[in-house]
Amino acid sequence: MKTIVFYIVAILCFSHCKVQEKITFIYVDYQYEETKNKSFINKRLVLATGKDSLEMNIKLPYDRIHHNVIDRGPLYNCHLKKGTKYTFSLQKKCVTDIPETFNSYYRLNTIPDKDDCSKFIEIKKDTEYNYLGDYGKYVDINSCLYEIIKIYPDDIVFIHIKTR
Repeated sequence: MKTIVFYIVAILCFSHCKVQEKITFIYVDYQYEETKNKSFINKRLVLATGKDSLEMNIKLPYDRIHHNVIDRGPLYNCHLKKGTKYTFSLQKKCVTDIPETFNSYYRLNTIPDKDDCSKFIEIKKDTEYNYLGDYGKYVDINSCLYEIIKIYPDDIVFIHIKTR
């Protein structure tokens, strides 16, 4: 009996962790803003969802010496077109789910909420510029961390192949 209960709980926990949310919106515009770390900049995407609007944030590394932002767009080299309708497949993530090898704003400048690890509070902490990670893969909406799983339509994804 204990084994059955254990498996049921394990399956429920696993399925809850893998739940994906989908949001459909029209891309309106973006704006760069300061963050609480001088080596990162926030790209705020403004999205229209019918009568409402939504703001999605992407934290990007910022080289303040050379005034350079490497902005490859959300996910992997996606470039959104203004006025176009998109559906994002998102999955809630805990800050600790981001690999430690990434130089991630969320790992450096946030404290996870004790009740819901995907929610966070930003803290001020400056670090040195270091471009290391998939920055467009993780976004936040209302201080809740998400991983972008897929963007539809997917004809906006451009893959750059390195040549010698």
